[in-house]
Amino acid sequence: MATALELLRQGRRAEIWKKYCGYLDLSLDETMQIQERLLLEQLRLLGTSELGRKLLGGQVPGTVEEFRANVPLTVYRDYEPYLSQRREDVLPVKPQWWLRTSGRSGEYDFKWAPYTPAMATRFGENLIAALIIASCSRRGEFVFEEGDTMLCTLAPFPYTSGAVSRALEAEFDFSFLPPIEAAEKMDFAGRVQEGFRLGLRDGIDIFYGAASVLVRIGEQFVSGAGGLKPSAFFLHPRVLFRVLRGLVRSRLAGRRYLLPRDLWDVKVLATGGTDVRLFRKQIEEYWGRPSSEGFACTEGGAIAFQYADAKGMTFFPDSNFYEFIPEADALRNRADPSYTPPTCTLAEVKAGQRYELVLTNFLGGIFTRYRVGDIIEIVSERDEEHSINTPQMVFYSRADDIIDLANFARLTESAIWRALEAANVPYVDWTARKEYEGRTLVLHVYVEPKDPSVDPEVLRSRLDAALASVDHDYADLRTMLNMDPLRVTLLSPGTFKRYYDARHAEGADLGHLKPAHTNVSDAVIAKVLQASRSHR
Repeated sequence: MATALELLRQGRRAEIWKKYCGYLDLSLDETMQIQERLLLEQLRLLGTSELGRKLLGGQVPGTVEEFRANVPLTVYRDYEPYLSQRREDVLPVKPQWWLRTSGRSGEYDFKWAPYTPAMATRFGENLIAALIIASCSRRGEFVFEEGDTMLCTLAPFPYTSGAVSRALEAEFDFSFLPPIEAAEKMDFAGRVQEGFRLGLRDGIDIFYGAASVLVRIGEQFVSGAGGLKPSAFFLHPRVLFRVLRGLVRSRLAGRRYLLPRDLWDVKVLATGGTDVRLFRKQIEEYWGRPSSEGFACTEGGAIAFQYADAKGMTFFPDSNFYEFIPEADALRNRADPSYTPPTCTLAEVKAGQRYELVLTNFLGGIFTRYRVGDIIEIVSERDEEHSINTPQMVFYSRADDIIDLANFARLTESAIWRALEAANVPYVDWTARKEYEGRTLVLHVYVEPKDPSVDPEVLRSRLDAALASVDHDYADLRTMLNMDPLRVTLLSPGTFKRYYDARHAEGADLGHLKPAHTNVSDAVIAKVLQASRSHR
């Protein structure tokens, strides 16, 4: 089937929209027909492989209903013995790529995900769709031209974000800054610096990456550290023209500093991560256009993307079969692992409700009824304003004990626990979560030390160093994004005992007498702080 580049060269622009973005025009019934047809094809493929038969319980379901009733939900540890060794002999289709993401401290370094050739192609097609709908002002548009430049601020292959460039390269002739092969040999800071240097000469048409990176770049410009250091490179005619034009634009806007919007007229700002909504206004101020949000994961590829100024994201119907565990059932299962939570399909979700996402790969992938570990919220069952007839979602939070920081570091309860031990400050108990100070992202650790006279700054400094030692991605927050995310609150002696007693008096069940170590709610933190203040 023709790629976007081949269709463009043949002058068939209207067909590009239909091929890549036609899913936006589907009814919910049509979307579910695609979901169910591809699932049944996938089940037949799974039945040809050792691991697939194990996941299916030795029998290939003949219907979607039979599949959902009889095949158990899975998590990564169900696959880890096979995938950590990258065993291709147990898979239904030989992979084209082995992609990875961060694992769990103390359990496995990486989570590996095999991508078949068809999955890699579908990944690229969905990414092209995302770029199209992030750039267009109306349905049917295709604004890209051969050689349009894309700034590379993504982790290198075989991380999933690094596969973005390879997948897009197969579909269209973008010019990556820096070029893919060179970028994959650079560290993150060097890749971004070289990308901006080339962008001053060649322009930047597309940004595809984490929202936190876009904001950090803008902040560097505001502080005067935008990378515009005098050098012979600035004598290049195109560079000189771009900088002078940018200076004129900034002065006309009443500013004495440059912003990215002064230097580049970008066509696309496609972002992702857990903090997009928080940073959206900042990004538009720095870059001069709204950003569009996407949702993806290593195990499932591209899952959903935001059309224009829609309030939510639309699911891609052809990459995975989607199921959804109601949040209350997911929480009950977390407290009681023997409880099997029910699921609903895309046709059954309700607006205003939150769900844990479950997916089954299409096209020969291996993840089957797989719990991704993310909670999403359905903001509407259709988008009336944009005539999109399928449910709209936003990312809400992690469902497990992982604290996601700026889409870079993913700290587990185990990692924080080990860091506290390594900090060598005896404690009674602790809880930690991600918080925001205005628009600043922080990791806030609330700890009751055994010695109430401990210096809080000493503890913070030791814990920061220990976290960087335990988790290299946490260390990268400082070197790559210049973030200093750690905040520590020392709780008074007896805080956790008073919290326990108060919860017991309220009639809380045994599993809720102590606060969880990670991802506790505002209400729980308020009760912990109240218990701390009540010390006499």
